[in-house]
Amino acid sequence: MLLKNLAILLLSFYKFAISPYILSQCSYAITCSDYSKIKVKEKGIFLGLLLSFLRLVKCTLMPIKHNIPINNKFKLFLFSILLFVFISCTNFEHQGGWSNVVLDPDNESFFVSSNQGKVFNIVTNDGIPRINWSYPDEGKGTSYTDPILYRDSVISAKFDCRGKNCEGEVFEIRKSDGQIIWVKNIPSKINPRIEIYNDILIFSSLDKQNSVEDPKSSQIYLISLKNDSNKGEVIGKIPVLGEIWNGVYLYDEKIFVATMEGSLYTYDATKLQDFSNNSLDQISIDSIDFPHAINSQLFFHENKIMFSDVAGKFYSASIEDPNNFVDVDLGNWMIAKPIFHNSLIYTFTLNGEIITIQPENFEIVEVINTDKIVVGDPKVLEIDGDEYILLPTEKEGIEIINNSEFDKGNSSGRYSTEKKLYSSPLIFENNLIIHTQESELLFFKVKSRDLYYCLDLNEEKICD
Repeated sequence: MLLKNLAILLLSFYKFAISPYILSQCSYAITCSDYSKIKVKEKGIFLGLLLSFLRLVKCTLMPIKHNIPINNKFKLFLFSILLFVFISCTNFEHQGGWSNVVLDPDNESFFVSSNQGKVFNIVTNDGIPRINWSYPDEGKGTSYTDPILYRDSVISAKFDCRGKNCEGEVFEIRKSDGQIIWVKNIPSKINPRIEIYNDILIFSSLDKQNSVEDPKSSQIYLISLKNDSNKGEVIGKIPVLGEIWNGVYLYDEKIFVATMEGSLYTYDATKLQDFSNNSLDQISIDSIDFPHAINSQLFFHENKIMFSDVAGKFYSASIEDPNNFVDVDLGNWMIAKPIFHNSLIYTFTLNGEIITIQPENFEIVEVINTDKIVVGDPKVLEIDGDEYILLPTEKEGIEIINNSEFDKGNSSGRYSTEKKLYSSPLIFENNLIIHTQESELLFFKVKSRDLYYCLDLNEEKICD
């Protein structure tokens, strides 16, 4: 009986306290590390850490107390363990491995940024995937950035942190052989999404804080891509009040960024070319404050900008006037990109709900619970006349959800892997390619769902 109770205790403790995403009514399916970061931002370091510890205690004791009588000695023992786990929860190490696989249509090769900050070119000329080249020679740091194909080159970014001190790099390399064209050091973390407009590379970076009391701020960097003496040089920076998490977005000749302070900023991209002769007031178009931190990507559809916040609200605002917006309560965080399909908006929450929304009145049409943790962007796939939604899950591979009228919302199986998936699958001919958090490239056959090849990018060899 003692061993049975101990096993229940350990399983409960793992599921509710140590597991990467805590799935219980006491949380929004959020990691303890991310929860700590948010509370420290909102409440300050001391109160934020206290609230994080109290949450960990609550989420752990809740399942345990139903299985084992807790006396004072056991409480003291459990408190010591929780204190140890709490310290690990405040380890905000960046893991990377979120980069999507990018297809180069010119030569049917692939590009991806690994969790060690290297860019890889994968070719399949002989039908077998292999690494053509990688940059740099040694991996250092990490990357969350999708490689961008620009003319005959590839542009990406990475960063490396030692405690609170972070250094970033953004670079351009030749597409043919991976040779460096230019590299620029940035004194902070570089946010995942980068954009290009009229030979200007645009990305954002977090400003370094000397103390937790300092206000959070970011910078939007502008780097010239013109073939002249300024190529690869910073030609301007736009200061932003607040912490940008996801990066910059380009739409309709406008630059959009959102902050963890709940602000949405809009800038005129057409005035960036003559940045030195334009004031910040001339470049800035608008700034709107929303009630909560904006932690999702930004999405654009039919002259609307859409996003979600930490309170689980999903917004749709006019591009011309962001003050003109509507919202709907999703009840949970939304990290993955929505799908605009069949005249509906498909949204995907962290706790595995697929919520379809009518874009005209922004009302919920249907809610399907898959009980999966969805972080990577889903895809719609049609096979033999049947329609499916592919959900990259945090632990169980790519779930295949039926989207046809018959058996809608039920699972039709999966592309199986025990690796964590935070990226989106790439469908190419009869192949499905996915990048795991540990930077393995998995190659499946679309119809049979067989895993036929695996490349370990960090080891640069076939997976063991």
